[in-house]
Amino acid sequence: MCYSSRLRAEYQAMKKKYGGDLSWQEFLHMARIREKEFDDSFRSSIKIPDEMIAGLIAEGGTAAKELALMQKRWKVKEQRQLEQAVKDAGAEFLAAEEKFKAKATKTNQKAYETKQRKLNKARTALENASKPPADTYRIYPYYFAPIIIDDAGKRLIVPARFRVLPRTGIEVPNNYNVFNSRRDSLQSARTWKPLFGKQHALFPFMNFYEWVDRDGRSVEIKFNPDGHEGMHAASLYEIYKHPELGDIRSFSMVTDEPPPEVAAAGHDRCPVFLGYDKIDQWLHPAGQTLQQLDELLDHKERAYYSHVMAA
Repeated sequence: MCYSSRLRAEYQAMKKKYGGDLSWQEFLHMARIREKEFDDSFRSSIKIPDEMIAGLIAEGGTAAKELALMQKRWKVKEQRQLEQAVKDAGAEFLAAEEKFKAKATKTNQKAYETKQRKLNKARTALENASKPPADTYRIYPYYFAPIIIDDAGKRLIVPARFRVLPRTGIEVPNNYNVFNSRRDSLQSARTWKPLFGKQHALFPFMNFYEWVDRDGRSVEIKFNPDGHEGMHAASLYEIYKHPELGDIRSFSMVTDEPPPEVAAAGHDRCPVFLGYDKIDQWLHPAGQTLQQLDELLDHKERAYYSHVMAA
């Protein structure tokens, strides 16, 4: 599986390379969802990178100004939430520390170390929230990212969550990987079967990350498509119509058997870096058979995936 990717934070290059217009309506809707107060399991998983918002704001215009105001309100709210999280974690840590000092058992030591990690994590989150957005950023499952779709013959750049949320609104359990769509299950798996041949997308990114085994321990490595300024993956998307929050779009990138260099690095999958000349066919699946669409995924861009240890 490919669980994380690095993206660019600006949109002009994306529009120049792939065409399409920004769907400001959907990006604004995404930000409004985050502002709404709902005791809802889905809302708690809304993760919108600051860099993605900053890139949109840099586009300028009326919609960008509205988005900037929403982002400003969110950052104030986020700051308060993170400060409270540090305060709560600090109190838990002090209690665990006192208990461990009073009685140095393995159980108390474990609790002390767990609370210490929680406090450090809360402090890091608070520190990172105050940093200015960078030019590039990573996304993980549940993060929103820009994807490209076809809407009535017109390419649109829209926000979608990286992990498919079924149209029923019931999340697939975390132990199932629904942020990658295995090519060999597109026509059989109940999550992908309703989407394959109907709701196709393109997901642009720079490189991807994976955990692999090195001498009995997991290490994170970064794969880069040498000779290419970024890449893209053939993807599928879904739309869940939330009764109160409105339409929520989510996506999954299609993966296939890895090329030799990726397999040698210890990873058993690779995003389908679809040939540029096949993008239109992928985004317009109507009129093509499932077999034709599957064969289309054989047409990949030539790329050698070098890898390095992730920083």
